Amino acid sequence: MGKTQLATEYAYRHAAEYDAVWWVRAAEPEALAGDYAALATPLDLPQKDDPDQRLVVQAVRRWLEQHPRWLLILDNAPGPEVSDYLPRAATGHVIVTSCKPNWRGVADPLTVQVWPRAEAVAFLLKRTGQADEGAADRLAEELGDLPLALEQAGAYIEASQRSLSGYLDLFRQRRQEMLRRGRPSTDYPHTVATTWEISFQAVQEAAPAGADLLNLCAFLAPDDIPRDLFSCSSRICNPAEAAKEPILEPLAEAVADPLQFDEAVAALRRYSLLEVGEGVLSVHRLVQAVARDRLTDEARKKWAAAAVRIVDDAFPSGEDDPSDVRTWPVCARLLPHALAAAGHAQALHVAPEATGRLLNQAGLYLSGRAESTQAKVALQRALAICEGAYGPNHPDVAGVLNNLSGVFWDMQDLKEARTHLERALAIDEAAFGPEHPTVARDVNNLGSVLHDLGDLAGARAHYERALAILEAKLPPGHPHIETVRRNLESVDG
Repeated sequence: MGKTQLATEYAYRHAAEYDAVWWVRAAEPEALAGDYAALATPLDLPQKDDPDQRLVVQAVRRWLEQHPRWLLILDNAPGPEVSDYLPRAATGHVIVTSCKPNWRGVADPLTVQVWPRAEAVAFLLKRTGQADEGAADRLAEELGDLPLALEQAGAYIEASQRSLSGYLDLFRQRRQEMLRRGRPSTDYPHTVATTWEISFQAVQEAAPAGADLLNLCAFLAPDDIPRDLFSCSSRICNPAEAAKEPILEPLAEAVADPLQFDEAVAALRRYSLLEVGEGVLSVHRLVQAVARDRLTDEARKKWAAAAVRIVDDAFPSGEDDPSDVRTWPVCARLLPHALAAAGHAQALHVAPEATGRLLNQAGLYLSGRAESTQAKVALQRALAICEGAYGPNHPDVAGVLNNLSGVFWDMQDLKEARTHLERALAIDEAAFGPEHPTVARDVNNLGSVLHDLGDLAGARAHYERALAILEAKLPPGHPHIETVRRNLESVDG
């Protein structure tokens, strides 16, 4: 219907009335919190670098409540649950776009209807530069006057130099072909699916790498897809790595040549299938849905697997610990894509190793930002996937259990924290032996939980055991040794 475009147009027309205009992606809780908290940086709030994202969000909301002349846009909100982010004082303006109608009591709802026929016809004539009002009227009727379908048709007509009546004939032909394939999705109108199907075919013929790029983007989050996610990915840029995933080879060839990649992006832009910002790409959610639905089951699985592996490669891990604040800008940028790609891969039962690892890293980042509820969800998903991929007694399972116990500890659910740590310890002892540094980590963490539970004797015994293991395996003065020694002193002190 053009809800997002209407909000954008309002922001541009009324920009002079505001000192601050802030756009927030509200579809997912993680992106909502991150975008909202990011306002603290241009406002230069004292809390802008606080690792606890909840405190940053509260500081931003307080600023909005205390200052006038601002516009806050929450785009694609799932429902009134985003009200926690709405300032309590009416010192500025808030626009919320949403597919859900149940906003009364939180905001004044404004239903966005399809265009009146006269506007739809006028748009098609202006968009295409043609003058056949009769053909424009018939096409608008076929498209249900839906702004999104009208724009898609107009973009194709402009790019292909086809007449309005010629496009109408093509639309009717393709619609019958699609109806013969099976029932259309209930996620979007059939008219929209048909207009995009026509454009997909055109891009496939003109720039196959563009079609591949769109297929890959269909399994990421729709907004702010980093362009360097493709140009820096070893799976795409390294021929040997790309050869392991043949579906990526044509795209890899285009990415290796900046001019070819620019042409792939330009082809998608010509047909209004993709938007380009500074260093980022964006694909409409319905474009993504149609792109996924038109793939065969096998192709859908291959593109989902490729997407999750690419994001997994890019997401900080190993020495670049997601709990380290220095990695947070990268983590924040990739988090929506990590969760989207992992969701598709999990639903299609592909790439479990990469999916489990990526959700574990995302969970660590969310935990570091004090987003404990979302961290728990991500880590519980990672645990289930790793158990299915490796079996219940694999060290990777123990690693996720350890991370999940930390989240339960932060949430003051010490019983669950202890249960998860005891299971992790049993797995690591069986895998590495009782004197391994990984076992020492588990034992130390378990000691901390026992300490908080009031079992000082148990905590002391665990700290002493962890210290003995580390002193035997690590050089004197190692940070891990000093951490355990301080924990032991806290019991005795």
